[in-house]
Amino acid sequence: MAFIHGYEFDEMSRRGLYGDVTQRLVDICQAAPGSVVVDVGCGSGLATQLLLERFAHVGSIVGVDPSEHELAIARKRLRDPKVRFLTGRAQDVESLVDPVDVAVLSNVMHQIPESERGAVVSGCYRMLKPGGRCALNTLFYDGAVLPDTRHFYARWLQATRAWLKSRGSDLVLERDKPVAMETLTPQQHEELFERAGFSAVKSEEETYAWTLEDWDALCGYSVFIEGATGLTDMALGSEALKAALRTTFQDLELTEVPRSWLFVSGVK
Repeated sequence: MAFIHGYEFDEMSRRGLYGDVTQRLVDICQAAPGSVVVDVGCGSGLATQLLLERFAHVGSIVGVDPSEHELAIARKRLRDPKVRFLTGRAQDVESLVDPVDVAVLSNVMHQIPESERGAVVSGCYRMLKPGGRCALNTLFYDGAVLPDTRHFYARWLQATRAWLKSRGSDLVLERDKPVAMETLTPQQHEELFERAGFSAVKSEEETYAWTLEDWDALCGYSVFIEGATGLTDMALGSEALKAALRTTFQDLELTEVPRSWLFVSGVK
């Protein structure tokens, strides 16, 4: 999994679609006045910003992310005394911050190997004060892809491979399954929370319409490029995905492609 300068998630995070998704997650958090909130895997700081806007009464917000490039964007984005950013992984967040009232994981779980996801949720549980809430969302889960859109992904992949072959390259086919493809069902996500000790566990799915511009923004993100193509040449992979995307939208006469997000929450 590559976090590469120049190919951060920030462009996608600024799309209206992603803002709507993240706002829904933030609203689930229910941060009380004076709360301490940790944004686990904060990236370039969109969820952190929305948390501060939605809950101006919180005491402080800590954003944690392993990418220094993303954190640099986040620090420029938010210059508020209530907010601080730390370098670290979701797997280690329990050791990085003191007990908190709310833990948020915005589109983080698909970047964590399946074998480690339970430990991450358990770490968030232990990090929370009694009565604290944890909420996460993910775009990669068993159920995210609607059955009648599968042909879109197949055509896009075919077009990407054809574009690469026309330029003397190809997809990297012999490789381990991308971590994001280690998908869990909504029920399995709930079970992660329940095994960690959470009560009032709830999951819900919401479908959002992705435009060509939304997908195009995602094609500039290193983790997606590597996961979709297997390439380490980000410029080549991004160009291939974007060109194939335009071809696929045109050939299938699409204006948008629906895909679902999963939201899960629990209380300590």
